[in-house]
Parts: sequence; structure tokens; C-alpha cells
Amino acid sequence: MTITFPHGETVAVLRAGLVDDGYGNQVRDWENATPTPYAGCAVAQNGRDESLTGDRNAVASDLVVFMPFGADVVATDRLEIRGRSHEVVGEPFAWTSPFSGTAFGVAVYCNRVEG
Repeated sequence: MTITFPHGETVAVLRAGLVDDGYGNQVRDWENATPTPYAGCAVAQNGRDESLTGDRNAVASDLVVFMPFGADVVATDRLEIRGRSHEVVGEPFAWTSPFSGTAFGVAVYCNRVEG
């Protein structure tokens, strides 16, 4: 059995190829990233949504996204959530119950810093 969120939202996995930055370095080409949408995702705050202080006003937000089982997402991707791009943090984790065999999906941690 696979768990779905019938009132979930669509989240797009953004995957960018590598390009030369003009200085001999390979960098991700986020301007030409390929989006792959996944419907039925659950998005939740994960621990912080805080204003950073110092020389700038910035807001950092951590989220956890529960995506459908089998979603193709890796640590070098970004997620587009509600029109904003968030960086994936760590390796996404496919979670299956050891008791029932229920496939709960893929948990993806991500963050965004603005400002």
C-alpha cells in the first residue's frame, strides 16, 4: 500500500545540468533547470523560520516535504514550492513501514534563505 495526500499540493523537482562558469569551474545552470512536478505532496515547516541578524536582514526557512513514493529527487536538486525555489538539504529518504510494508513516500528536507 502507498500513502497519498488527496489534498496535497504540487511540488516541482528542479534539476540543473552543469556548465562552465568561465573560470574553469563546473556550476549548476539553475536558469535552465528542468522541472518535474509531483502532485499530492505534503509540505511542513521543519524547525525554523527565523530572521537572521547582523549586517543584513534575512529570513531562513526550513521545510520538510513528503513526496510520493518513488519520486526522483537527489541531494543536488532544488524544490519549487509555492513559486519559490528551495535547496535540498542532505539525501532524500524513502520511508517504508517495517510493520505494515506501507510506503509512506520520500521525505525531503530543504531550506531557503532570503535577503
